[in-house]
Amino acid sequence: MIAALVLAAAAASPGRLVVVVVVDQLRYQDVLWLAPELGPKGFAGMGPAVPMRYETALTETAPAHATISTGTYADVHGIVGNSFWKGTGYQEAVDDPGCPLWASRGGRSASALRAPTVGDALRANTGGAARVVTVGVKDRSALFLAGPSADLALFWDESSGEMTSTTCYAPSRPAWLPPAAAEPFKDWVWTMSRPDAIARLVPLARAAGAAPVYDLGPEFPHRVGQGKIDGRLYQALRASPAGTTIELRAARAAVSAFKLGESGRTDLLAIAVAAVDTVGHRYGTFSRERVDAIFRTHDELGSFLDELRGRLGQRLAIVLTSDHGVTPGEAEAARLRTPGGAVATDELLPRLNRALDDALGKRAEGWVAGIESNTVALRPPFPPRAVEVAVETLRREPGIFRAVPAAEIEKSEAFMRHAWFPGRSGDILLVARPLWTLKPRSYAADHGSPWNDDALVPLMVQAAGFRLRREGPLRATQLAPSIAALLDTAPPAAALDTPAIEPR
Repeated sequence: MIAALVLAAAAASPGRLVVVVVVDQLRYQDVLWLAPELGPKGFAGMGPAVPMRYETALTETAPAHATISTGTYADVHGIVGNSFWKGTGYQEAVDDPGCPLWASRGGRSASALRAPTVGDALRANTGGAARVVTVGVKDRSALFLAGPSADLALFWDESSGEMTSTTCYAPSRPAWLPPAAAEPFKDWVWTMSRPDAIARLVPLARAAGAAPVYDLGPEFPHRVGQGKIDGRLYQALRASPAGTTIELRAARAAVSAFKLGESGRTDLLAIAVAAVDTVGHRYGTFSRERVDAIFRTHDELGSFLDELRGRLGQRLAIVLTSDHGVTPGEAEAARLRTPGGAVATDELLPRLNRALDDALGKRAEGWVAGIESNTVALRPPFPPRAVEVAVETLRREPGIFRAVPAAEIEKSEAFMRHAWFPGRSGDILLVARPLWTLKPRSYAADHGSPWNDDALVPLMVQAAGFRLRREGPLRATQLAPSIAALLDTAPPAAALDTPAIEPR
């Protein structure tokens, strides 16, 4: 009898929806600097932002999205970088041949996670009744927000030019997913959405150190579409604000197909927007292109969220944040006469190998397997002295703040321990000095440090009956417990921090 009453009450409830939005590379400073242009309602209509910090030595997309969803850092969830070491090579964190893509070769999954996501907890705590859907341009963003149990994780496939997923979520492409995603952009020219405002904010038409790709050119206008629907266009769409338009079109279709927020349950939709990041890396922190990408994200996300607000009213809760910020590139720092610089990893590698050759004797294949996601892996077998020589050499680099061998990680500060997972983090962890980056020369700007430029991001919440806590800055590990509270479910197993929200 009681069970029947519970089921009847659930059937009578119209349902609720929690939306989590992660804007890749959006700095806390961005929403402060651009506030006059964003309007009185703030970024995407989300109101005032508060600062939130990632307390980890490595701020990258994959580990941060995993932290948002699990409530813990890489030392527990295992995602130490966008890629990680496996023996003497490294693999993308999402690679998984056991989960084939729908329409192209290769496989992707969230199986590398070593802790459950808030979506996993929601599904388990409702016996699979609640819906969990994630949408992103980057596969690692969508997958690590989702976890393995989600109903669907959608992301952009550069091979097919479509939003895609894997057979581990659905056997094939659903009929409701909009087809021919690239078609509207065949002849699209990317121009400034607010030419007067952007020209005033960024007087230089061509950013210092700009490194455009896919024939987009170094300054506006950028011919994203060049009359052909081909692989070059598919890659250019991912590297421009067009990717946001494509993924939000898919998100609208998913909301309708899964009846998110309308079927008597509390459902979860997570959206990862990548345009600010893909543009910022190539054009720089203070480029017209990156500012335009922020404005376009603000406009498109605001429209999408307004549609949900109009449909669901107080049955909608929204959390908006970022996975990391960005440190100005070397050329930008020189133009602005600020301290800082870049340790080019592709140039550091041969210097490190020469130092080891000089100290221990030449090795034909080289002593160093590589430098990836701020970690260095040596090629086994190697004597303990090899680690000592490598650390001594790295500590002499002017842009390196810390070079910590694996044996010393447990005695290091918490932000160092949070970035390390045995077997995936190589042999040495690197931390750049403030305003320095560890990056390939092909990037105009990069991120990956524990300093404010990279680790301090905005957090905004709109939810009936809740508000953000007053103390700050808040911690990234407080997000998963907050999302769980909005979902009215217990937090995932490793989310041990307190929520960032409290009742009004």
